[in-house]
Amino acid sequence: MAMLLAMIFSAASFLILLAGVPARAAAGPRLAPDRDLSLTSEERALVLKGKIVLREIPTEGRSGRTYEALGLLQCSLDEAVSVLTDFEHYPEFMPNVSAVNICEQVHPCSVIETSLRLPLGVKKRYRLRYTAVPAASGFELVWEMLAWPELKPSQTIADTSGYWLVRGFEEGGLLVVYHVYTDPGHIPLGMSGLARSLAKAKIPDGIVALRERVRSVFRPGIRQPAASAQNSCP
Repeated sequence: MAMLLAMIFSAASFLILLAGVPARAAAGPRLAPDRDLSLTSEERALVLKGKIVLREIPTEGRSGRTYEALGLLQCSLDEAVSVLTDFEHYPEFMPNVSAVNICEQVHPCSVIETSLRLPLGVKKRYRLRYTAVPAASGFELVWEMLAWPELKPSQTIADTSGYWLVRGFEEGGLLVVYHVYTDPGHIPLGMSGLARSLAKAKIPDGIVALRERVRSVFRPGIRQPAASAQNSCP
């Protein structure tokens, strides 16, 4: 049971999924023009070695947790954007995603319903709205969860939001950030610590999946070694 709850939490935090149809899909969240991407010297060294850095971000006054993973992509910005916005094919490479339903696409927003297939036959569904924004410094794909009244609480999660950020890196390649806030909802007493610990460990898989998808689509003859995550939190 503990592992099952943890997988539900981690899958909810891992996926960038699009949500229920709003009255006006174009009215997405406003994006900061420049997010702080400061790296410590230790983090920079790890990223340059191909490692994925994992951070926990303070979440004041909210019941969920926020994590972000950082790593390098060896591809063009257009290639990264192409994969991140290819929502139709998420089931082919995003772990636990079994199906997507593209409800609406009104530039720069997309609204998608996603189905997750988890261990022991557990299924979850939710809606997210993505807002894709190109910028001089790179690209952002921001998502927020939308209401889906037809679902029972046991069929979905309480909340999730976050963003993908891709930007040129001084030493070469692209720095990618996968930033996720997730509130899985009710977790039985005594299980929350284990669930959160295992969920946190799964966050870097988002960058691993992105790397592998870019390679398989644009460089099918080149294999890349798997990158382990490095937890830079105190």
